[in-house]
Amino acid sequence: MTLHTVNEARHHLMQTEMAYWREDNLFSGHWWFIVIINLLFFLVFIVLIDRSRFIMSAFCLLFSFFLVALVNEVGNYFGYWSYPYQFIGFLESFNAVDFMTIPVVYALIYQYFTKWKAYLITLLLVSALIGFVGMPIFVHFQFYELHHWNPFSSFVLLFIVGLVIKWVCDFIASHDRIIR
Repeated sequence: MTLHTVNEARHHLMQTEMAYWREDNLFSGHWWFIVIINLLFFLVFIVLIDRSRFIMSAFCLLFSFFLVALVNEVGNYFGYWSYPYQFIGFLESFNAVDFMTIPVVYALIYQYFTKWKAYLITLLLVSALIGFVGMPIFVHFQFYELHHWNPFSSFVLLFIVGLVIKWVCDFIASHDRIIR
């Protein structure tokens, strides 16, 4: 197999995916739900953001978005899950109902639960809620397809991602004079 063969296959796959997105995703009921739910979560974040900690809260949202997008890319690439409906067909990071919802949840948990103990308890509960309730609901309504994945794995991954977010954001906040 040559790189040229791989690139041709990738190009054919991209064309097929874009045709699927244009014909079956764009402006469908699922697509509108994705748009609305992510806009609502973003508006909730704007309303609930602590203005006195704006820079740190915004950083936490952006870092959460980056980390969730990275996890989605890896999971999708290795075939653990897929997204039958996508907001933007050619940007995997904007792929589903979680491109803004999960980062907003992480940012709000970080903002409201500053102590590690309270953060861990809240993160545990929210990870369980998303992994064991939210994920199966979105699977049922065909926003996700789980291939080599399950709700328990989602729970564990959501919890670990939340720990990384708290650690990184606390580290940045403790070392940056502008934020304090």
